[in-house]
Amino acid sequence: MTEGRDINPPFFFKNMQVLPKSGTNFINFIPRETIVGTDYTLTIFSESQNKIIMTDDAAVFIETSYYYKYETTTNLVENNYYTIEIKNNTNSNIIFKDKMYCTDQTLSDYEISNGVYIEQSTGDNNFVYYG
Repeated sequence: MTEGRDINPPFFFKNMQVLPKSGTNFINFIPRETIVGTDYTLTIFSESQNKIIMTDDAAVFIETSYYYKYETTTNLVENNYYTIEIKNNTNSNIIFKDKMYCTDQTLSDYEISNGVYIEQSTGDNNFVYYG
């Protein structure tokens, strides 16, 4: 197994996965049903491109104590949203679905408006009061 960055720790609750645009990364998830065997398909759908950018028909998951990991080296586009879907091919059940966001900012100091909003100086903000 290649060493990758595990940037979605299981003990830190988020509404979506956050991954950098390149490199080896792990997608962490808790499936809706127990994973048995290897008959699963993982799909990554790009919302900005409106198309599937990656499909793994023989997805291999790493089981940890309370969750699973999937290792990926898929190149992503920064500041774009993706949808992850894992499907059981035996019964066609979707066992996991989540959003993913791509950024190269560090997770601890991530700001959604980084580089978008620039504060303008309004002077020294002195006020004169007349009574």
